[in-house]
Amino acid sequence: DETKMISRPVETAPVKEAAPIKEEISSPSARVAPKVNARNLAGKVVFAIGMLALLGLAALSVLSRTSSPELHSRIRPTLRKMIDRVPVLRPAFKMVPGLADVRAEDLLDLESAVQNSPESGVKAGLALSLNDANRPYFYVSTNLPDRTKLEIYLVGNSETLLNRLQFTSQAIVTTSNGIAKSDVFLMEGGQPIPKGEYMVYLYEAADQEESVKKSLVNYASNRGQSPLPTEVPQTVRYFFSKKYFLGGERDETYLTRLKAFHESIKQKADREIAELRQYSETLILQHNSLTSGFQKLLKAKKITPGMKANWKRDSTTWMQISGQLDQTIQTWSKETLQNEFFYGKTYDLVKSAFQSMRSLIQLESDFIDKNQDRNAFEIAHGKLLSETRDSLELLKQKMDLLMRTPKTPSGLPMREGL
Repeated sequence: DETKMISRPVETAPVKEAAPIKEEISSPSARVAPKVNARNLAGKVVFAIGMLALLGLAALSVLSRTSSPELHSRIRPTLRKMIDRVPVLRPAFKMVPGLADVRAEDLLDLESAVQNSPESGVKAGLALSLNDANRPYFYVSTNLPDRTKLEIYLVGNSETLLNRLQFTSQAIVTTSNGIAKSDVFLMEGGQPIPKGEYMVYLYEAADQEESVKKSLVNYASNRGQSPLPTEVPQTVRYFFSKKYFLGGERDETYLTRLKAFHESIKQKADREIAELRQYSETLILQHNSLTSGFQKLLKAKKITPGMKANWKRDSTTWMQISGQLDQTIQTWSKETLQNEFFYGKTYDLVKSAFQSMRSLIQLESDFIDKNQDRNAFEIAHGKLLSETRDSLELLKQKMDLLMRTPKTPSGLPMREGL
């Protein structure tokens, strides 16, 4: 028993199980996910930028249609650059401000003129402001270079003008980004222009800035083969025209007043013809009589007292006629002859013939009274005698033409050239 051994269990520390090793193996879907997210983000950014661009374009489109002329002038260079770079955007923008005082067709004319470059054809548009019929002014548009000066020329149709035989007026405008506005067209003294029909001509002004002048030579003329109106400089390269009725409505009141004015013109023309015939016949008769008498004196070896007395008598008659004519002719200013006389040009010929004849007879009288040097006299006398004969012959031809000229379709006597 002593020898029995006591067995005791041996305590051992618990063995901890090792954690399983995790394999970090990414699946295909896990690898693609970040790339997809980045792509979606980029798409969203692009979409946002696109929407902002569209909103910007939409805002510019609205501004181009609704902004004031002043604001439109500031955004027009931006619009032009965008259209030049992306032509398909052209319909989205209006290159002419919304002008409430012009007709729709005129506004389209203005808009059309600023489309395309001048290399493909020079264009210009014209629009009448309807703000005040008695104070007309025009808008102008063109695809010509900035700062181009254009001339507007109004020519009234004489058969339609009220209380005026004719009227013309001019104004020069300078374009700013393709657009310009003229001053108000008025008569001298600030009175409204005559009511009636007008041809409005538009062409490049002769005086241009040097940079503009250099550009204009690169663009083809639009004149074609048709002759220009006589009122327009024949050297212009770009010419446009439009017909307008200015000064108000073509209503019954206007037509009634126009008819009454035409009746007064017919009566006035008849009176002027009778008066012109009297002036012409008197001048020719006096010239023939005095020239014949003077030639006899000039050929005589000696001028006797009796010859001098006869010349004195004949020249005195002329001096009386001359004094009366001179008082009348002094009232015939250029403007008066143009606007208050129906046959103003023929009256101007009477004036020229009278002045030449008066100088001739005064020279002849001085020679007889003062015994001037014959050689010097003959030189001066030959010149004046030729001038007087030419002016009287021209007057006679004009009177013959005046008597043969037919009336206009409306019954008015013809005035052109007379």
